[in-house]
Amino acid sequence: MVTAAAVVSAVLTAAGKIYPGAVVAGVVAAVGAVVAVVAERGRAHIAERAAGRSKRLYVERADRAGDPLRLGVHPAAWLTHADGRADRVPPFVARDRMPDVEAALKAGGFVLVVGDSTAGKSRLAYEAMRSCLPRHVCVRPVDSAALPAAIGIATRKRRSVLWLDDLDQYLGADGLTRSDVDGLGPRVVVLATLRAHLRDEVSARYDTARPASERTAARAGRQLLDAVTAEVRLDRTWSPAEVNAARDSPDPRIALAVGVADKHGLAETMAAGPALLRDWHDAWSATPRAADRIHGDARGAALVSAAVDIRRAGYQRPLELPMLRDLHEVYLADRGGALLHPGSWENALAWATAPLHATSSLLDPQTYQAFDYLVNEAVLDPATPPVPEAVWRTLLDRLAPDDVVDVAWRADYAGYVRHVEPTFHRVLESRHYRAAAALSEVLDNAALSHAPDLLETTISRAGGEDDVPAEDLLAMRHSLAWMLGERIGGHGDPERALGMIRQVVRDGERLLGRTHAQVLEARLTLARQLGARGEHEQALSIATDLIAVAVERNGQRHASTLNARFEAAVWTRHLHGAAAGAEQFRALLKDARSIGTAARSFVLDTAWNLGGSLLDSGDAVAAVPILDQLVVESERAYGSKHAQTLPFRRTQAAAIGAAGDPARALELTRALVEDSTQILGETHLTTLEARADLAGWLSDTGDTPAAIELLDRVLDRGTRQFGEDHWLMTEVRAERARLRGREY
Repeated sequence: MVTAAAVVSAVLTAAGKIYPGAVVAGVVAAVGAVVAVVAERGRAHIAERAAGRSKRLYVERADRAGDPLRLGVHPAAWLTHADGRADRVPPFVARDRMPDVEAALKAGGFVLVVGDSTAGKSRLAYEAMRSCLPRHVCVRPVDSAALPAAIGIATRKRRSVLWLDDLDQYLGADGLTRSDVDGLGPRVVVLATLRAHLRDEVSARYDTARPASERTAARAGRQLLDAVTAEVRLDRTWSPAEVNAARDSPDPRIALAVGVADKHGLAETMAAGPALLRDWHDAWSATPRAADRIHGDARGAALVSAAVDIRRAGYQRPLELPMLRDLHEVYLADRGGALLHPGSWENALAWATAPLHATSSLLDPQTYQAFDYLVNEAVLDPATPPVPEAVWRTLLDRLAPDDVVDVAWRADYAGYVRHVEPTFHRVLESRHYRAAAALSEVLDNAALSHAPDLLETTISRAGGEDDVPAEDLLAMRHSLAWMLGERIGGHGDPERALGMIRQVVRDGERLLGRTHAQVLEARLTLARQLGARGEHEQALSIATDLIAVAVERNGQRHASTLNARFEAAVWTRHLHGAAAGAEQFRALLKDARSIGTAARSFVLDTAWNLGGSLLDSGDAVAAVPILDQLVVESERAYGSKHAQTLPFRRTQAAAIGAAGDPARALELTRALVEDSTQILGETHLTTLEARADLAGWLSDTGDTPAAIELLDRVLDRGTRQFGEDHWLMTEVRAERARLRGREY
């Protein structure tokens, strides 16, 4: 589900744009504060949703919870003992971190065990819980929809453990929030596990590389993880002491794992992760298989590949077989089709869901989701091909509105935003307005000029519904003001946006209170539009006031403080010169890079404005390395042709030319014009600006006639698109007149 927090966070995390004329960057997301307001109002709604989904719970006193598999521990192979008893759970081998987990549980609070897939996190947590909290009641919700019921039971018990194996499955708009944890009280211990790469992905340093709704989830996740009172990291590979302890075990499954301990962790070997990975890769072989038994072949490998990539694309719920059946054909055809001698669909499905040595399977037999070990390995392997277009298109076409937003953002960054607009219309018609608003953010992020129109339509329809909360509409209106206003110097319509954001501030103060985080963020947007209209002193005054408020409420290192400082630096630059602005941006960039929670988008925008300020102050030589690094980081996050990267490349070329290499600037700008035309179109303002830049570099390198011809083209296209009084048209006419005077 997409909440009001998701809508406003999508706006605010995208708030920082480019330098020309000192552009303001990165208004902080108000996720935590918005969620805090909305959570109580929405709890009944969440419970209603849970009634329509799984409400499965596992509730048992810890010392009676004798089956760790029910708590998420991976099964090992079946072993039949001499007395005829069979089990899938080997004896526990003490881990070096066991005392740390036990001490954390005894202290209470929120305990998190982090490590790679199949590192043994769940088993360690299970054994520690039973050892030191035997009389606590263990409450495990099977999915996020069951969380409200699980929290209710946990808080009613005298002493309880809220068990959250694979914590990422309980995050998101309808998942666990910081306010949930804060409200549990001292009698409830939260015990959770998290795969290491997912713990890292929640980091703000990756915010620019992820979809806006995923940025929302990441921010909410960071707020939740801030509540962790003890974090224990568990290595995948076992220490010498652990391996020696395992050698003493009479269990043959442990003995087998000890034999390969130099290559794999014992837990992952017993869970069959490496062996399953080999089976998947080996199944692509074109050698014909015997048809008299279930076997791996190319069709099975294609099926697993499709399931893995669906998870890579951001969809983490159970899969429908018809969709998998359709998509696996894409992978099979890509690798050779009939030349690979694929067997039947029935054989492929049976092979992929069959446990290896009675442990884990490539696909879960109930949900058909890919084994997380395979997904992790695919993500980490640089040779893994990109997710195919067919997967993006199929997911965007078929997923429910509550599930499609994350996938849409990832599709944008993968280069397939063209499939998002049909999804927007489908979601809008289904009256899922928050999801539709979030999808309009995807389209705006990709610089589609009519994205504000789509959001405006969404707001209009949502406003006519009785069940759309006022907070949601407020967040959507803030988003619209941000879309329409100036984010890049000379872009947008600050005059129109100014009236909108003033009303948003007034309505927010009435609805939420003057000091509510969402209202404070709206005031930053107000400062942006005031400054863009030329009221620089007022913009600086607002930003300065907000710095003081943010420091008092959240401290020097909080994102709200950093963003208010950014806003102040922008208007300082306008009022007191580029050198003064560069000084503030430099200090801000240093602080932002030193703070692990600073969003990468904020860091990039700060670097951009620092480079631009240095360039405008006449120090192009100092600007070049900053902008070079910026472009490298942005291309890594977005891609070289993404709408977010193109303006960075333009400023980089300008600095290189000003530093004394106009030929290189010409080369870079020519490539930029080509890419911008392809991605944004001939008449997009960024494309026209790049063409005007190209004319300048042509002139500087001696080709004045070509420069004049190019400026004529910009005037022709730009005047028809923006009118002859547009600032760029005025500048282009002046430059053309100057070049014609030089020509004669």
